[in-house]
Amino acid sequence: AFAALALSAGAASAQDYRIAFGDLDLGSVSGADAFDARVNAVARRACRTGAPLADHQCRARFRAEAMRLLPGVRRDEYARARGG
Repeated sequence: AFAALALSAGAASAQDYRIAFGDLDLGSVSGADAFDARVNAVARRACRTGAPLADHQCRARFRAEAMRLLPGVRRDEYARARGG
């Protein structure tokens, strides 16, 4: 099954970024690691303002939005894999 998150880098950006997660077992450490890697890679592409602090803040918001947009069951699986 294909599942993806559609995120925006910010209010000024109309472009959505998609992160596939349907192929990952988010309840496993390796699946959670792979999800984090995908989110971080897309966040780095989406958050290129040229100002290090602004980029860092954008990436943090992007990661938080990615977690918020995960379906509840998948978010719970991820949390268990992360020990939370």
